[in-house]
Amino acid sequence: MKKHVLSPYFRTIEDKSSGKTMIFHSLFGNPRIINEEGMRFLNLFRQPVILHEALSACDDDAQNVVKEFTEFFFIVEANMDERKILQEKKSQHLQKVCTGKVVDRMGLAISNACNLSCDQCIHFQSTGVSQELLNMNWGTAKRCIDYYISLMRKNESSVCKIHFGNAEPLINWPVIERILLYCAEIKDLTFDFAINTNLMLMTKEIAQILKKHRVSIATSLDGILKANDAIRTTKSGNGTFKQIVGKFDLLDDIGYPLDGFSVTVTDKNYNLVGTDIIDLAAKRGMTSISFDYDLVGIINIPSEMRADKIMLLKRYANERNIDFFGTWDSVFRNLTSESLLLDAYAFCAAVEGRSLEFDVNGEIKVCGHTTTQIGHITQTDKIFERSGGLSDLVKKRFPGNDGYCFGCIIEGPCGGQCQVTREMASRSNSKQQEKLFDDMCDFYRSITEALAIDYMRQNYNKTSGTDLMPERR
Repeated sequence: MKKHVLSPYFRTIEDKSSGKTMIFHSLFGNPRIINEEGMRFLNLFRQPVILHEALSACDDDAQNVVKEFTEFFFIVEANMDERKILQEKKSQHLQKVCTGKVVDRMGLAISNACNLSCDQCIHFQSTGVSQELLNMNWGTAKRCIDYYISLMRKNESSVCKIHFGNAEPLINWPVIERILLYCAEIKDLTFDFAINTNLMLMTKEIAQILKKHRVSIATSLDGILKANDAIRTTKSGNGTFKQIVGKFDLLDDIGYPLDGFSVTVTDKNYNLVGTDIIDLAAKRGMTSISFDYDLVGIINIPSEMRADKIMLLKRYANERNIDFFGTWDSVFRNLTSESLLLDAYAFCAAVEGRSLEFDVNGEIKVCGHTTTQIGHITQTDKIFERSGGLSDLVKKRFPGNDGYCFGCIIEGPCGGQCQVTREMASRSNSKQQEKLFDDMCDFYRSITEALAIDYMRQNYNKTSGTDLMPERR
C-alpha cells in the first residue's frame, strides 16, 4: 500500500518529429525510448499514488513496465532519498581506488617543450610550463615504467597501456626509443603504446620504429589550409598544413597510415572549418575524426550554434563511414553506456582514478594537462593512501557529489565536466570563471540533447512502446 511517485531526478528529452521521448534518471542514467502512451502512464505518478491504483487505470497489463521503471528509479517510493545510493557507490569505489586495482593505464610526459606556437594548446593553457626541466630523462622514465609494470602485475593484468605526451614528445625521441626497446624485452606482458605528436619532427626512421612497435599515432589537423594555418603555426608564425599532410604521406609510404586525426576549433578558425576537412579524411581512407572546441577561445559563440555545427559535421562524416567524436559526446556516451547502479564511472578515466600520468620531473597526476598533483615517483607508497591526493580527487569528482551540479539534467552522466576546465575556471577572474564554467555546462546540455534527438530519429522512427538503448559496455 506504499505510495509511489516519479523520481525528482526523472528527466525527458522529446523529439516531436518522431513522437518519441527519451526518459532517463539524471543521476543513474538508464535511458529508455518511449512513445506517447508510455508518457501518459508515467504521468500518472506526477503525484504520489498506490501502485495497484495506477495499474488499474491501464488497459493492458503494465506489471512488467512498472517493474522496469522502479528498478531504474524512474518511479520511487514517496520521500525516498536516492542520493544515499550514490554515497554507497562512492564508498565502494574509493575502497577499490585505494588498493590501486582501478589503475589500468599510464602516461609519460616525455617532453614539456614544443616546436610549434599554437595559442589554443590545452597543455600550455592549463599548466603553463616551467623552463627548468622540459624533457624526461631515461632514469626517471624507467623508474616510472617499472612502478607501473609492478602495479599491473600486482593487479594480475597482462596488458600495459603506455601513452607518450605532453607538448611534443618527439623532441625527446631518444628516450621514447629506449623505452620501446626496454619494454620489448619484457615477454610476460603485452604493451599498447600510443603517442600524441604534431608530426613536424617525424622522419622515415622514426616512423618505421613506431610501426615496428605498433605505436598508435594521434595527431592534429585543424581544418584545410586556411583553417589549420589560422591557429596551428610555427614559432615564426608560419602555417603548418602542407608539412602535416606531407607527414601523412610519409606514413602512407611506409605502410603505416593514420586512421584519422583531431581537429581543434577556436574563434579564429570557427568559420573556416567545414565539411571539406571530412572530405580530406575520406579521400585518404581515414575512418575517424576527433573534433573539439577550445576551452577558452570559443566562449563568445553561443552554445547552441556550436552544437548545431557539430551535429552537421557529425552527420556528414557518418554518411561517409567516418566516426566523428570528441569530449563533447562524453556525457551522451556515459548516459547510454554506463550506470551508477551497475558500476562506478566519472566524466573520464582520469577522475575515475584509472590513469597515472608521470611528469618530466616524476610528479604524478591523473591527466597530462591537469595541475593537480597526486604523488611523486619517489613516494609511490603514498599514492593510494585514503587521505592522499588521488582519493581526494576521486571523492570530490564522483558523480552526484558536487553541489554546484545538483538539479542539472545531466548531473550523473556529466559528473561535473573535465577536470582541466574546472582548474582553468578557478584560476580566472570571477566573471571569466563564471562564464567559462557555465558556458561549458550550457554546451554539454545542448549537445547531449541534440545527440539524443538524433539518436531517436535514426533508430526509433518505426518502433512503439518502450525500447532499450544499446547494450552497456
